[in-house]
Amino acid sequence: MIWVVGAVAIDMIAVRERFLEGTSNPSDIHLGLGGVGYRVFSNLEAPRHFITALGPDPISRWAREALLADGDVILQEVTGRNAGPPLYLALMESGSLKVAASDFRILEESLSARFVTDALGTLSPDDFLVLDANLAPGLCAELIDTYGTATRVVFEPVSVEKMLRHAGALRDISLMTPTVEEMDALHVGDMARFMTERRIRNVLITRGAQGTSLFDADGRTDFAPGVVIPAHDTTGAGDLLLAALLSLLHTGREIRSAVRDAMSAVEDRLQQGVL
Repeated sequence: MIWVVGAVAIDMIAVRERFLEGTSNPSDIHLGLGGVGYRVFSNLEAPRHFITALGPDPISRWAREALLADGDVILQEVTGRNAGPPLYLALMESGSLKVAASDFRILEESLSARFVTDALGTLSPDDFLVLDANLAPGLCAELIDTYGTATRVVFEPVSVEKMLRHAGALRDISLMTPTVEEMDALHVGDMARFMTERRIRNVLITRGAQGTSLFDADGRTDFAPGVVIPAHDTTGAGDLLLAALLSLLHTGREIRSAVRDAMSAVEDRLQQGVL
């Protein structure tokens, strides 16, 4: 079983070749259901469950209906004046993220450790527990403390700022999937020592058009992309990569082989223009 604990959000993505500052920019704007945790969950090809929180506002009600249609969702219902919708806004310029903003206070302030641990129960060594960094630092740390030695914990850093706020809790992790910028923010001098001291078994660094780098007990292995695909919007490509990788690992695949095939799956989706 793959358990995902993280954010579902309403994504608003504006796409343009170049944004001009200080003025309104006519753009292609797409609205849809997103959030790192949700995108990983929705792309899994394995038995799965998703744990998240939503409030009572109209936007959240729309997200709730879409989630429940997916099935396998455990939802903490939140009420109160501060229970606004989870939102994500991104400007994609020439296929790369120019800037993004998120508001996940509903998840950070309302998803409780008691609710999550009750839903998870006892996990086996063969399960995966995926935590996205949109969770509150205290909740993420408690879940790692509780399950880090019992099952395979996966940590997705989401952003530089969110990676840093969880830095102290990063130990007893089976897999981390940072970007180059997120990993650099930790100022790790010796990767092997960092992983040994923190008991982190695998780190997969995503490098955009340069591919990925896997760090494990045998050192570093670089994976070049099979093909570089120009794309106007790469939102969710990293989440799709993680979902494809976990789906393969869940079947017992060796990680290097799984990374290669997961990258190929993302490239196929980019060629189709469907993320």
